[in-house]
Amino acid sequence: MKSIQLIVSVIVIAFLVTACEKVIDVDLKDAAPRIVIEAVLMEGENDFEVKISKTAPYFDNSPSEKIDNASITLKYNDQTIDVPSKGNGSYSVPVNAVINTEYHLEVNVDNEVYNASTTMLDKVAIDTIYSEYEEGFGPRESGYYVYIKYTDPGDVENFYRLTHDLNGEYQNTENDLRVFNDLRNNGNQPKTSLGFKVFEIGDVVDVKLIHFDEPSYDYFNSLNDIIGGGGGPSGGSAAPGNPLSNWSNNALGYFSAYNYDSASITVGVE
Repeated sequence: MKSIQLIVSVIVIAFLVTACEKVIDVDLKDAAPRIVIEAVLMEGENDFEVKISKTAPYFDNSPSEKIDNASITLKYNDQTIDVPSKGNGSYSVPVNAVINTEYHLEVNVDNEVYNASTTMLDKVAIDTIYSEYEEGFGPRESGYYVYIKYTDPGDVENFYRLTHDLNGEYQNTENDLRVFNDLRNNGNQPKTSLGFKVFEIGDVVDVKLIHFDEPSYDYFNSLNDIIGGGGGPSGGSAAPGNPLSNWSNNALGYFSAYNYDSASITVGVE
């Protein structure tokens, strides 16, 4: 997965509202670099990967600093697994992750310790996938749209992320970020699309319906808010912000357990 990093900055704007025009003073300040830790644990037997870096000042275009000297420990049930460095800020180890299990990750960087936890949930199945041609209206273009239907478990609150590949290539632009909960569809069989994404006849679309815990949802939902111009979790600000993190000690990023169902369709083909 392509690493997602948002840069920390603080923009302080003083507005003097009077009947006359006033000069707006804008004070731009660079924040100190912070640790960014991104870790995704997939259900089943997979390589568990952790990526660690530092943020850069907002107006610094140089690449972010990769951290290779961290000590990382994954703990669950009665097991403890060390996650070794592979270089360039990447760490990896094979893990057989199982459902209904809470995982704890501890990262030590220069004697600063960061902790996060996540729970591996059972997957929610995709009942059907289909494409429909729709006429354009408002911001929607005319063309083929891809939808899935799934049955939401009605006994608990559920959180989802929808990702997809197009003709074998993973789609990971800001317009491809799709996260949602079951607030309006608890226990129902809702349908959901891949946003405003328009497809052509013959496109092969592979969809994953990811079911994850609430802290994971909070991260991606607040990231979505920032991308949409909300300025972060508090909203109402055009200033760059940071998505909500489940890491301790003021670290950025996320530790998330992914369980998903997948489905594929060739657009326009019955």
